[in-house]
Amino acid sequence: MSFKKSLLVVAVAAALLSACSEDKAAPQNNQHIAATADETAVSVKTASEQANALFDNIFNQEVDRDPSWQTYLGIKKDYDKWNDLSQENEEKELAFAKNNLALIQAIDVNTLDEQTQISHSLYMQTFENRIEDYKWRFHNYPVNQMFGTHSQIPAFLINQHSISDIKEAQDYIARVHGAKKLLEQLVEQLKLREMKGIIAPKFVFPHVIRDSKNILVGAPFDNSSNSTIFGDFTHKVDKLNITDEEKSVLIIDIKTALIDSLKPGYEQLITYLTTLETKADTRDGAWKFPDGEAFYNNALKRTTTTNLTADQIHTLGLSEVSRIHNEMLVIQKAVGFEGNLNDFFDFMRNDKQFYYPASDEGKQRYLDEAVALIDDMEGRLDSLFLTKPKATLKVKAVEGFREKSAGKAFYESPAPDGSRPGIYYANLYDMAAMPSYQMAALAYHEGIPGHHMQLAIQQELTGIPKFRKFGGYTAHTEV
Repeated sequence: MSFKKSLLVVAVAAALLSACSEDKAAPQNNQHIAATADETAVSVKTASEQANALFDNIFNQEVDRDPSWQTYLGIKKDYDKWNDLSQENEEKELAFAKNNLALIQAIDVNTLDEQTQISHSLYMQTFENRIEDYKWRFHNYPVNQMFGTHSQIPAFLINQHSISDIKEAQDYIARVHGAKKLLEQLVEQLKLREMKGIIAPKFVFPHVIRDSKNILVGAPFDNSSNSTIFGDFTHKVDKLNITDEEKSVLIIDIKTALIDSLKPGYEQLITYLTTLETKADTRDGAWKFPDGEAFYNNALKRTTTTNLTADQIHTLGLSEVSRIHNEMLVIQKAVGFEGNLNDFFDFMRNDKQFYYPASDEGKQRYLDEAVALIDDMEGRLDSLFLTKPKATLKVKAVEGFREKSAGKAFYESPAPDGSRPGIYYANLYDMAAMPSYQMAALAYHEGIPGHHMQLAIQQELTGIPKFRKFGGYTAHTEV
């Protein structure tokens, strides 16, 4: 019960006690007090419903302007489009943020129930941060060694753009055509950062250039086996219940899109990145940005949701390292390993017994055992959890076109409508970086009972506005 509700209860109880000591008019007063309390409760409920309707309306409008997000959410309204990366669109989004903040601020928070007050505070903070952080919009690397638009295009088409009929196949083709404009806008964004002296460190460029070139390897760009996107499209189209003639038309159209639009788009990006690489240096800290220290401190605040300073966080990190090392010493002693902790680390890092071979068989063994770990954990959930996600979880190796630069493991949320499962990605490019003793920790963290239960259940919640179902804070998500 909220503090305000508690005061209301106390006030009503006091009034009732007072009324009982008065004359024959007491029953009438009791009825009046009860009616007032009921009217107050109804008023709070109505105001909260209106506020939540506004929150959902704001969220829906944001999704309506974001074709990629629509697809992630299983919405196929703008299934043939990409997001607008232009500076003009960023300015429009800033205007929307200011308008939305004004709408939220206009709500009388005292008329809301406790849960809606939380939503009000969170959503107001979201737009306040977005407006305040607009000045830092260039303080990032739109392409880097782990992710970016260059690798998002094929990953998105492969993993998010399903094809269940001819229309959705045509939408896929339209997106391949649209990738040319998207990549042109990406280059413009990189140029804006270049003018401000914001250039990724030199080590990033070989990864980004290689991954971009990988997209153009294979048919129809050359005479080898199917390229990444072409292979995905033909695989999906082959499953459609349509005539061979209809399939042939779609295949011809995707080839045209790949050669006439996607290829020149990536070639322009590769040419620009090759030139930009010559201007890059080896500095890799945020301090090299304009007003880098202020940006970094703001980033710490956003990421941790605290006001801890960099020094305080560093000190906390050192204490955690010390604590974990002490726990490792206990394990070292328990397994009977002689030597110091660094010797133990070297043994764990280099002994072949902890690694599977870098062969198709070794990689498949890793995936099979990861699935077995998750299946086993899933079977134990009833003894630990009352609530389980409805969405299923799939284990998948990171695709070849991006495996050399992607992280070692990560998770993607399922579609809310159940059309796509949650995905736990394991990066098996370098099997020497995937020791078997880390397998359980990765599977449990990225899959079950980790991100999959956390994020799938979050978006399946009822009684809260959509922005809370699909939003998040790094400090909470990665705890």
